[in-house]
Amino acid sequence: MMEKKRTKVRDLMVPLQDYPVVYDTDTIKDAIKCLKSYLAGGREHRSLLVFSKTRKVGGEEELVGILTVRDILNALKTNRSGFDSSELFTMTMASMGWAYLDPEGKYINVKLGKVIRPLVKAYVQSSDDVTAAIQLMLEKNVNILPVFEGKKAVGLLRALDILDYLGDLL
Repeated sequence: MMEKKRTKVRDLMVPLQDYPVVYDTDTIKDAIKCLKSYLAGGREHRSLLVFSKTRKVGGEEELVGILTVRDILNALKTNRSGFDSSELFTMTMASMGWAYLDPEGKYINVKLGKVIRPLVKAYVQSSDDVTAAIQLMLEKNVNILPVFEGKKAVGLLRALDILDYLGDLL
């Protein structure tokens, strides 16, 4: 009986160049604009890669975090003390929006370095078995794992990629 080749993370990951990029010194406003522009081009990924202009790995900018739509919303909620979401139901459509949520523009201008998911929580190597990545996603309760080759980030592995893989096995 022939032994089946184990699927590696590199076989399922999405390369970094397929994602939009922002920097840890950019603001939430910059991230929203970047993601909106990226999605308007018909692309599918809804996460942003956050790099550092000052930290380098092998002469290249270091990937320092991932920013999701949920992270952006959580950052606005966290930084908006006194915001009562129940007030949204009593507002008129004309009064909704940034003027209400962030009248002075201080929450939308928070630097991304303060709101990103740090990579130390969960990551995998491209040579790792997919089963190890699945286990890590479940243990750390994340849907996206940065993929490294040594210290250099090379891609992202999403729960959706794993689901597609599992579906192909059926």
